[in-house]
Amino acid sequence: MALIRALNSAISGLAAQQARIDIIGDNLANVDTTGFKSGRATFQTVLSQTMSFGTAPQGFLGGIDPKQLGLGVQIADTSKNFTQGNLKATGNPGDLAIEGDGFFVMLDENGSPVYTRDGSFSLNPANYLHSPTNGFIVQGWMADFDTFAVTTGGPVSNVEIPVGDLRIAQETDNVYLDGNLNGAGEIANSGSVLESEAFWDLNSASAATANTLLTDLGKSGGAIDFSLSAGDIIEISADKGNRSLPVYKFEISNLPPATGNDDSGTTVGDLLDFINKALGVNDSGNDTYSGQITTGTLDMDGAGTDDTVTANGMTLKGRDLWAQGVRVGDYVRFTSGDSAGLIARVATLLSPTSPYGLPAIVGDTDITFSSPLDPTMPLPTDLTYFEFNEKAFTAIGTGNAAVIPGAQDDPDSAAGVIRIAGNAGLANALSNIELTAADQQLTTFNQVKAATGESIISNVTVFDSLGNGHTVEMTYVLQSKNTNGNTFKWFAETTDNSDFTRLAGTGEVQFDPNGQFQSSNPGAAVSLNLADTGANSPLLVSTDFSKVTGFANQTSEVAMVNQDGYEQGTLSDFSVSTNGLITGFFTNGLTKTLGQVALARFANNNGLESLGNNLYAAGTNSGLANVGTPGTFARGLIRSGYLEESNVDIAKEFTNLIVSQRAFQANARTISVANEMLQDLVNIV
Repeated sequence: MALIRALNSAISGLAAQQARIDIIGDNLANVDTTGFKSGRATFQTVLSQTMSFGTAPQGFLGGIDPKQLGLGVQIADTSKNFTQGNLKATGNPGDLAIEGDGFFVMLDENGSPVYTRDGSFSLNPANYLHSPTNGFIVQGWMADFDTFAVTTGGPVSNVEIPVGDLRIAQETDNVYLDGNLNGAGEIANSGSVLESEAFWDLNSASAATANTLLTDLGKSGGAIDFSLSAGDIIEISADKGNRSLPVYKFEISNLPPATGNDDSGTTVGDLLDFINKALGVNDSGNDTYSGQITTGTLDMDGAGTDDTVTANGMTLKGRDLWAQGVRVGDYVRFTSGDSAGLIARVATLLSPTSPYGLPAIVGDTDITFSSPLDPTMPLPTDLTYFEFNEKAFTAIGTGNAAVIPGAQDDPDSAAGVIRIAGNAGLANALSNIELTAADQQLTTFNQVKAATGESIISNVTVFDSLGNGHTVEMTYVLQSKNTNGNTFKWFAETTDNSDFTRLAGTGEVQFDPNGQFQSSNPGAAVSLNLADTGANSPLLVSTDFSKVTGFANQTSEVAMVNQDGYEQGTLSDFSVSTNGLITGFFTNGLTKTLGQVALARFANNNGLESLGNNLYAAGTNSGLANVGTPGTFARGLIRSGYLEESNVDIAKEFTNLIVSQRAFQANARTISVANEMLQDLVNIV
């Protein structure tokens, strides 16, 4: 019966509108649900009943359309609207919002992957980033906490952010300095030279030598016996550049020093090496030009017409050229002419004796010098003045104190006398040196020559691989001046070397005639011996002087403006960048990459199965999860400190609700009318 069809159609309409109202109600109920995507219902007709079939046009007649009666409506599809929701700032770094397509990946209690747009995450007690509503842990790729490198593309794992538990330090590789070194200052061509009283070898009844046993040491020609024994401690104290050096302890022993002592040995030579280290005296080789007794200023032209200086080997000839006290390792500083400022080291002495019968005298034959610091500078010519300069060292005199009549040089120290030649510059001036042992003063040191020259001291702090700070004293001295500019030499000293050696490196800084930085030793580095400290050793630190100038000024001033090392720091906070990289912030100012959050993308988001709790699972029609880094292959970006709000449009939902209400009422009215008509029909009977 036709009216029955009307009843059935109206009932299907009621059911369809009821389902639509259910969806609208769900949308409105989740208007404040994080990451919620609004749903909608799509209707379609039910099978129509055909009353007659249509016919095609024939002859002069047009075609006849089929006669069909619809049998109602049904739900064709319920789908989600995956358009972007608004982002709401929370200030919580664990809150993550996806801007664009994609889902966060988590694992459920069975280890199966589930997906969500709800990024309201926090750290659990085990420091995993998780959803506090269900306990599921966010997935991504973690960094190696040794290198802090992240490798993506492999299997995802739990995202761990160990706030408060992860501690790191970074050793210093580079120190950056700024300031000005006074190019108008006095050249530092002299260091302190001090001499002790004469020591005596009680065993051989002669002046002490480097081979003298410390247990046989005395002075005053044997009148004083120090009575030193194995195990006794010799202490040295001194001032350097108006600052007091630490007191160092030397143990008379052929074994390694006991705890609390700095060095050990049995001979005077061992003690001399200890003094060198304790005072930071630089005698480390041909690349150092530091200490400094001027043994004479000579005029090449006055030496005779046969005087020549040849290239390459830098061989100097002069029949009347004499300089007393010269040693292999001393250096020559040219002070005038085209080569002013050039420095070369004495490599060999071809005339070890002279008519005066004194060793270590240069004259009447050749002197061969090692290569100059700057081989591009012109070689010396006639009318060129130069100086023989004593290198920095600590030694004991050999007993030849005779002097060439009328010479301006400084002879060797007397036999048994300890001679300390310090580094150049006022800042390296040595004074108040004391050697004590067994409650007695072994000797006093008298100054033979004072330190001179422009020099300053500045401190820098560097860090080892464990984050321990080490103070390094940087001393700068004006080494030379010439038409090509000025050269400053730097000395690095520290009290933190494991072998207690103060000297930690030397190098040079060169400025052009305009006072601008020109170059520095690229291979010269500060080197700290940190053996037995647990840190990487040696700690090598490069110095960057590119911001330092060499203008004329009343004073020099250089300071560290930056360095790339850090003390120990603890992870205190984190943030997530748009590409999912997790950046950790440490209490020492370091920032490190801790990992990367993964996003999954599906070919058909509406094919996902909703699991409740804002979770989805891959469905048969969603396609496989394409898991990767945010911002790649159409995956969205991540906004840390934000949450994605529901994309429900309340106004639109209210409009749809009114439409569905009216449609529901209309279908109900259809049932009512059909019922009345059926009643009328029954009443007719």
